[in-house]
Amino acid sequence: MLFLLIGTLFSCSSDDSESETTTTTGGTTTGGTTATVNLTVINSSNDAQSGYIVMIFNEEVQENQPLPEILFQETSNSEGKVSFDLEDYVMQNGSGPYYFEAFLTVSNGFSLESITHPSLTVESGQVRTTSILVN
Repeated sequence: MLFLLIGTLFSCSSDDSESETTTTTGGTTTGGTTATVNLTVINSSNDAQSGYIVMIFNEEVQENQPLPEILFQETSNSEGKVSFDLEDYVMQNGSGPYYFEAFLTVSNGFSLESITHPSLTVESGQVRTTSILVN
């Protein structure tokens, strides 16, 4: 009897996990939620700037100090735009705040070019849009 009871319990839990997997498709939760940050890199004349490397950090960048851990980075396109899909990261690590900075590549690493230093909290399923002003 004890073996029959244990066997029944295991078969029920296996059915539960199967019903959970039917609520996901292609690794994305049903409903297609994404935590997205869209940034436009601009100069003081409001002109889009391409070729800037926008990095995300979980702490503020201090001038003349080593960079904190880089979470993500993208290069701005011809329209000055970068986009980050942070859903998985936000789900595992929380809503932030996250700090955004723009850099150019130089011979010995990176040159911090940001004049503005956006910081955002990003919730699951939320789309945040802002700009970052550079030299």
